[in-house]
Amino acid sequence: MSKSRIFSVSKPWAITLIYLVVGFSWIFFSDKLVSGFFSDDFREMFRFQMIKGCLYVLFSGLLLYYLIKRLYDRVNRRKQELELLFTNPNLGIFKVDKNGYFTYISPNILQIIGYSDKEVIGKNVIDFTPSKYVRRDQKKLDKIAETKFKKGFVIKKYLQDKQGNVIQIKVYGIALKDKKDKIIGYQAAFQNITKQETFLRSLENKNKQLRELASDQSHLVRAPLARILGIIELLQNVELEPSEKSELISHLKTSGEELDEALKDLSHKMNP
Repeated sequence: MSKSRIFSVSKPWAITLIYLVVGFSWIFFSDKLVSGFFSDDFREMFRFQMIKGCLYVLFSGLLLYYLIKRLYDRVNRRKQELELLFTNPNLGIFKVDKNGYFTYISPNILQIIGYSDKEVIGKNVIDFTPSKYVRRDQKKLDKIAETKFKKGFVIKKYLQDKQGNVIQIKVYGIALKDKKDKIIGYQAAFQNITKQETFLRSLENKNKQLRELASDQSHLVRAPLARILGIIELLQNVELEPSEKSELISHLKTSGEELDEALKDLSHKMNP
């Protein structure tokens, strides 16, 4: 870790340390200056001390303004980044207590599931899970509750919107703890992956169909091809009567036509 990251003025202790160093340095060196120039003139010393105090208030105020403004600008930039991030309709954030009841949910996910804030807050996560996925999702949630995640967790979760449509989200969560390191709830960002998952399942089904088609059609292609190769072998290496050759050529033509039909049928099924 670099020194610049360790000593960052965005940290509260760093702001306090800078203020203390500047303050004590001002008091020490200014008092040395006063005693050196006005040690015998108390009236001038009093006047200079008053000016010094006013300057101290002015400079310390400017220093605090600079440090606090720097921290505020940094926080504001992060806030804008988060706001920009979560204006994406497929992204959002929510919080639940340790028992899985919603305490906060971003507008993004409300828009996705079609419920209002009042219809969600206070309800359990499982209340919005499609019945066929309740057992599966409950096991995932129980595992999270039983395990102390130090670096967070990632799960895929199913939701059901107000119209009954099934939605799949990917959840990136972390446990919220109190001062005694006791879990009091969970905070999670989510990503709507319904379209991606649907597309992947479509590809998997397509690949499965192609494998089944290839398996079903292979013997239809292989049989006439084997006959063709066998007839060619006979024509090249065996002395045959003209009538036998004519019969083999007829079989060769028939096998070629069967192969052509099998290839056309395979092409039609692959490109309906």
